[in-house]
Amino acid sequence: MNGVSKKLLWAAALSGMIILLSMNALADNGQTARNFPGWNGSGTTIGGPGNSSDYFDFWDDEEEDDDGPGNRSSGRGWYYSPAGWWFQYSDGTWPSDCWKYIDGRWYRFDQGGHMVTGWYTDQNGGKYYLNPVDDGMLGAMRTGWQLIDKKAYYFNTMSDGTLGRLLLNTVTPDGYKVGADGAWVQ
Repeated sequence: MNGVSKKLLWAAALSGMIILLSMNALADNGQTARNFPGWNGSGTTIGGPGNSSDYFDFWDDEEEDDDGPGNRSSGRGWYYSPAGWWFQYSDGTWPSDCWKYIDGRWYRFDQGGHMVTGWYTDQNGGKYYLNPVDDGMLGAMRTGWQLIDKKAYYFNTMSDGTLGRLLLNTVTPDGYKVGADGAWVQ
């Protein structure tokens, strides 16, 4: 490869990175509060940056970590930042390191206040599955039978303090056996 080809290749790679970074900033800056998380969520409840009187620029404050919780001045709802989805209450606070029941669904939040998706194991070893798919229920706790990576798993449907916990080495309420990994034993 000659010097000109290397320079052109380098310039193309650099411009691609710049475009990707600016798309991430645009997606973050152009958002509005949502009833439910995800780009396919149920719509908006209030205006966001650039289209309301509640304008707040994520990228304007150099003193704070612009990753999400606590960095919005608008109302109650779901917000997205580069670190993930988070929920803000009307008073400006947000849940962190806990389970929260929000608008009819259970969600898990990490220490930083961001919504957890996929497999989650609690401090007692209980396993849960939080919807990783943006289908209008992103992050919501899954219960009952779930097909995950081509295996069927059963998550408790009873509100007995273990709602959503993966059943292991037992028979499900509908009579099917699940193994040590929680997968259906055929």
